[in-house]
Amino acid sequence: MSDEPFNAIVCRAGPCATAAAPLLRLLGAATRRCPNGVLISTGCVLRAARCLHVPAHDSGAYLLVQPCDLDRRPQGIAIGIGPVLTEADACAVADWLAGGGLDATRLEPRLRLPAYGIR
Repeated sequence: MSDEPFNAIVCRAGPCATAAAPLLRLLGAATRRCPNGVLISTGCVLRAARCLHVPAHDSGAYLLVQPCDLDRRPQGIAIGIGPVLTEADACAVADWLAGGGLDATRLEPRLRLPAYGIR
């Protein structure tokens, strides 16, 4: 369990909606173990072209994790994660989040979004 404050923002827009369900379940459990963590589900977090033009896909869900202070002010750069393709991926992200440190290098490279992909 981590007491490091964060906001975890999960995309539930069109193409991510189905893929986000297991991720939200596991992240919800992880966030409940973190007294200063907040889980948010929202529309597209990446403003991705695929969300605007493709009605469905099987390319996983995406999320952003924003480290913050206790007043929810952002601290540092948001960490982009995805695609989360499998339940094992979702477990890995949930374990990473609950473990604290919020160091993107502790995630599998395939789960890390390049910082330039975050807007």
